[in-house]
Amino acid sequence: MIEFRQVSKRYGGQIVLDRVDFRLLAGERAGIVGPNGAGKSTIFELIVGECDVDAGSVERAKDIRIGHLRQQLASGEERTPIHAYVEKAAPDLEMIREEIHHIEARLAGDEAEESRLLLRRLGELQTQFEAQGGYDLHARAAAALTGLGFRVEDLPRALGEFSGGWQMRAELARALIAEPDLLLLDEPSNYLDLPAVEWLRRRLEGFRGTLAMISHDRYLLENLCEITFEVASGRVTRYPGRYSWYAEEREKRREVSLARQANENRRREQIERFVERFRAKNTMATRVQSRIKMLEKMERTEVVEVARGRGHFRLAKPPHCGQEVLRCEGVGFCYEEGKWIFRGVDLSVQKGEKLAVVGPNGAGKTTLLRVMAGQLAPGEGKRTAGHLVVPGYQSQETADTMDRTRNCLETLKSVAPDAAEVEIRTLLGGFGFSGEAAEKRVEVLSGGERIRLAFARVLIRPPNLLLLDEPTTHLDVESREALQEAIAAYEGTVVLVSHDVAFVRAVAEGIIAVSPGGGGVRRFPGGYDYYREKIAQEAGEEPCSSEKQVDAAKAARVEAMRDRKALKADLRRAEKEVAALEKEISDLEAEQSVLHGRLAAADTSMEDRAAAGRKLKELEDALAAKLAAWETTGQRRDDLAAGELDVDSSAGKGVCRDRGETVGFKT
Repeated sequence: MIEFRQVSKRYGGQIVLDRVDFRLLAGERAGIVGPNGAGKSTIFELIVGECDVDAGSVERAKDIRIGHLRQQLASGEERTPIHAYVEKAAPDLEMIREEIHHIEARLAGDEAEESRLLLRRLGELQTQFEAQGGYDLHARAAAALTGLGFRVEDLPRALGEFSGGWQMRAELARALIAEPDLLLLDEPSNYLDLPAVEWLRRRLEGFRGTLAMISHDRYLLENLCEITFEVASGRVTRYPGRYSWYAEEREKRREVSLARQANENRRREQIERFVERFRAKNTMATRVQSRIKMLEKMERTEVVEVARGRGHFRLAKPPHCGQEVLRCEGVGFCYEEGKWIFRGVDLSVQKGEKLAVVGPNGAGKTTLLRVMAGQLAPGEGKRTAGHLVVPGYQSQETADTMDRTRNCLETLKSVAPDAAEVEIRTLLGGFGFSGEAAEKRVEVLSGGERIRLAFARVLIRPPNLLLLDEPTTHLDVESREALQEAIAAYEGTVVLVSHDVAFVRAVAEGIIAVSPGGGGVRRFPGGYDYYREKIAQEAGEEPCSSEKQVDAAKAARVEAMRDRKALKADLRRAEKEVAALEKEISDLEAEQSVLHGRLAAADTSMEDRAAAGRKLKELEDALAAKLAAWETTGQRRDDLAAGELDVDSSAGKGVCRDRGETVGFKT
């Protein structure tokens, strides 16, 4: 399906791909792994023709339809309703639909002499439209959007009304419903919460085409990809197995190559000693020449390098400031009058504190961070920065805050025009942009490289208050660990928003919890585990004393039995609802088939055709609604059937299968 033949690609002085050869065969499901900036996204851009090779060629199968999810959003669609934006994923269907409507309008006129040709063309178009999934496109778009977390009432809203993370979800839905022959997904799990990741996994498991996915999410790679391509050091290496097998195999290959190289070196040293020892003896001249030729013919085994991320984060020492860094008194904020995101927020941030803002998606975490950073003015109350406080704010949408046409040096120079080039290059080197890499343009940087450049831009004038919105997005494992260590060692104050639990656990000394629907903002003095413990206690799950453990365990077993019965009853109801919806969908599809037959029949009158066309439109809308309901109900049934929350009969706790950890719940 796709073949790279001796492909080379460079950006400036950096060789991204060096005479690369590999194939992606039809029906394969491939994971693309490797450090950020190694060239993974470049491979996708070469496949879709968004950039050209410097040498070699990229061969594609004829008439292949490609779906591509990028890390950056396209501009110009901000006013398009999100449902319509997703449906635009199939431009061929839109052209067919317009031609069908045009022919139907002509058939309703007086052009009887052309009716036979028009009817034949109409039948061809309708067959093509149905074969490409045109009649259920509306339903598939709605199902994909709701599966990724959008509410039904959100679907008519304009794309520009949503945050960057939600826009990326819409972009993902658009790539999925196009049903391409080849689906290219670049970091599809970015901005997704756990339910959306699970939905994506199920959706991709049923995808019938060829899949290639760039991801640092080992869960998706292991469950979806049957082969693995490692991109590193200008090379692409194919591993015919899942991610876990690849991780073991690359270490084995490295060990074998090291052992082979060591043997070769020992053999080479022996021959070289022989040559040196007997070079001057005429009687040994023939043997010496033989050994020299042997040395020339010996091949050198190259060591298989294990791809590592470039975890460069060096946070400069912050300037001095007052003890109280930031204070919020009665702060409230709303985007629409009367619809408060939060109100009555009273917070005091002290010098050197490391705080994490937590809460569900849409609760207002980013909004609160922007108010604290001074990026948004409070709708009520007062935000006061401390004495000599220098804030440094990094937004979640780093691409929106950097000029794509500038290089790394120019990007930092734009925010610190008085800084010397030596100072800028030194800082860039601390974030992995040494030498010619400092002259790379923003538009060619990978997601992880942009994150590092955004940090460098913030730190060119060292702040003493860092406010970070999802700083680990696009970072590989090694880079996340390096950032974690840098923040832990940073002497300034940090307030961050992150969905990465391990990252929050490691750096946060205090938690600011944001509740959805204007439910309030609370401060917890301990770390993430302390916050979870307090929430559990408030929910009535305080630890039992040793004297009450037996009675508590007995009560828990009784309650667990009730829970299991309730779950079974819910499952039976959900199965009945799914069966009823499937029957209604089947009836609607049967009615559609009858109408298609009527339209395809040569003896059908023009009046009947027009009526059948109108009825088909009504059926399309009805089918869309039923399919969306079926998707939601089927999801609920599957969750119940899988036992999403099993009852632990001995401890009165639940085991969440999605996270693989034990969490308490109120009984």
